[in-house]
Parts: sequence; structure tokens; C-alpha cells
Amino acid sequence: MAELNMLSYKLQDLQFFNKLETAGQIQLENNFSFSVNYNQDNTRCMAKLYQCVKDKTDSPDHRFFVSAEIIGIFEVSGPLTDEDKRDFHVMCYQQLFPYAEMLVKQVCAAGGMPSFLLLRQKMTRDNVVVNHPAGE
Repeated sequence: MAELNMLSYKLQDLQFFNKLETAGQIQLENNFSFSVNYNQDNTRCMAKLYQCVKDKTDSPDHRFFVSAEIIGIFEVSGPLTDEDKRDFHVMCYQQLFPYAEMLVKQVCAAGGMPSFLLLRQKMTRDNVVVNHPAGE
């Protein structure tokens, strides 16, 4: 059975603006993507988490916007199966999300929204699709 170990993470991109004029409730929409890619010999993988929250508006000019892109590097030991990859996909997200949450919370607090939190996505191994590179 393969094992997964997080080696590092880095903040790839963080964007924020708060042009709300008064405190109060606002309708927000959430966009999210998460992927895990393995190196050729399956000894490392890179997970990429992108999450964006913005006010719901029909115009391109948003009054509130925050997005974060976080990259995680993980070491894989042992023989790796597609079942392991499904489990690791969820595990990578569970390990990477708290870093994104903390960074976004700090920026939003400094920008006048101290109670803002990113929405943790529900993810299970059953809805993970394992793609194989061409030639594999």
C-alpha cells in the first residue's frame, strides 16, 4: 500500500479586493477547482487548489473578490494503484485546504471582513476520476 507525505506548499496567486461601501450581507458565489498530477515514476505528485469567491453580479465589476491558488508537493512511497490515487486526491485536498483557508482569512480580516471563511468542498474518493497520460 502506498503512503503520502506532504513536502511543501506555496501560494501561487492571491487576489483580493473589497469595494463594499457598508457592512452587511452580500450574495456570494464560489468557484473551485482541484487537481493532482503525478510525476512519471509516481514518486511525487503536485496538487493545485484554486478557489474564488465573489459577489453575485451581472456586471464584470465586482464589489468583493478573493481568490487563492495554492500548490502542494507530496512524496509518494510504495506501489501506487488507481485506488490509492483516489484516496490521495482527497488526502491532498484535506492537507492543502487549511493553508488556503488561513491565508484567505488573514487577507480578508485585514481588508475589513474578519469573519470571512472559505467554503470547504465536500470531496469523496467516489467522485474522483483518475486520468492516465497518453501512452500509459
